[in-house]
Amino acid sequence: MDPWLMCQTDLTISGTIITKFEDNFVPPFTKLPDSEEYLANLEAKLRKLQLNPNILSQLAAKKEACMQQLLKTSTELDDEILTLEEPIENLQILRTVTPQQALTQGELVELIKYDQLKYEDCGDKLDESSFASR
Repeated sequence: MDPWLMCQTDLTISGTIITKFEDNFVPPFTKLPDSEEYLANLEAKLRKLQLNPNILSQLAAKKEACMQQLLKTSTELDDEILTLEEPIENLQILRTVTPQQALTQGELVELIKYDQLKYEDCGDKLDESSFASR
């Protein structure tokens, strides 16, 4: 008895051989109810842009104005940022013995000061006690 005999036979349904997938892998496409209105709105906006011959010159002028503003603004570096990048004086032997040390001042800054969940738990307990006292 051959164990692979069933796999070698062709799958036939009512005498026809199936040689394709059941799914064509194309997602079904249905238009949204307001798609025609949306397209009409976009086409109206496009017509407005095409009717205005100055639109390209206006966009170029706006771009130039933005570039001039960026060039004219002062780019002073914040002293706080500079102090965060200062290296910390650590001895090389201490870094070898305890490698989890900060290398710059910025690594010592406390990013998250409070644990939000801790205070939410306390708030829930306070709410329950205030309801019990009523």
